[in-house]
Amino acid sequence: MNFLSTSKGAPLSGGKKERVAGPELLRIVCMLMILTSHFFVHGKVLGSLAPRDVNFHIGWFIEACCYVMVNCFVLITGYYQSQSKFRLSKFFLLWGQVVAISGGIWLALWALGKAEFSWSALYTVFTPITGTRYWFATAYLFLYALSPLINFGLDRADRKQHLYACAALWGLFVVWRNLTYWLDFANLHGGYSYTSFVVLYVTAAYLRKYPPKKRRWLAWYFLLSAVTALSRILMTVLYYHKNGSFDSSYLKMFMQYNSITVELASVCLFLFFVNLNIKGRVPRALIGFFAPLTFGVYLIHEHRDLRDPIWNTLKPWEYARSPKLFWMLPATVVSLFLICALLEYVRRLLSRLFRIPKLFGAASDKLCSVFRRLMQRFLPPEE
Repeated sequence: MNFLSTSKGAPLSGGKKERVAGPELLRIVCMLMILTSHFFVHGKVLGSLAPRDVNFHIGWFIEACCYVMVNCFVLITGYYQSQSKFRLSKFFLLWGQVVAISGGIWLALWALGKAEFSWSALYTVFTPITGTRYWFATAYLFLYALSPLINFGLDRADRKQHLYACAALWGLFVVWRNLTYWLDFANLHGGYSYTSFVVLYVTAAYLRKYPPKKRRWLAWYFLLSAVTALSRILMTVLYYHKNGSFDSSYLKMFMQYNSITVELASVCLFLFFVNLNIKGRVPRALIGFFAPLTFGVYLIHEHRDLRDPIWNTLKPWEYARSPKLFWMLPATVVSLFLICALLEYVRRLLSRLFRIPKLFGAASDKLCSVFRRLMQRFLPPEE
């Protein structure tokens, strides 16, 4: 299956629709950003640097540029799913994909003697959604399940009402969150929640219905990312100067998925790719091949039983202060992306070989049919 609501273009011969290359390319870029961020964080690079190090400043600017990664994925979903129907089969397929990768990797590691068997471990790896083993997948499934209700309201809203909804959501969960950072009154957890996803979904739906005029979106994205990086650097310098006399969580005041600068930068980068016109068969073919594999790349390299071994083997922190760091970074990111994409491609082939998507589709159709009959039987008829 394809992760997120895929962007569709004009119908082609045979009734098929061509993917819009810009947003599809953004999915690949965001996955590369995720790998880059994990290189710095899980690879303990940024934690090994101090403000006096040149790589500290370069690293935090790159990290700030990458911090739009999750938000842009959600913006793509809102942009297209707001004009699409909810499909129960897609919900089950996404759930099944997460379970298959989580459980499959653990079983492979257990067979190789790299993981110890226990019933609790078996239960945990086969319930990754309810156990929040992958926070993003859990939050996204909540968002997708809520999408029919959100769409119902948005379809009946005029432009002014939709704009008011965006303003209210941004005011409550973005602007006010930065003004009262120390409280986290809405339990947003720095954007690690489906509440923040709803804000982005409604925003993307507005951008689709009422496209803004073309601007220098890429320049604004870099400028806002630079502000985000500068805030993190200045707070770290102040923290060192005060000898750690205040709560270290304040270092992340603007370095959060739902901060003002990161949210605005996400929208700017998203609009740049939405308006990007990509020509040529080869680049469009490569984008069409790799874009559907991005979610699998995330699930594989972020598997709890693989994550630490990967970064402990690569040991990027050893190059934290070296110029070689910025040679190792792209080599590591691209290599991990290609290896995980290959594994996900094989999984998809096996899934189609065993007709898994059709089985899930048939099961969801049957479930929907049963649900409709129950509704007709027990609910009073409409007057």
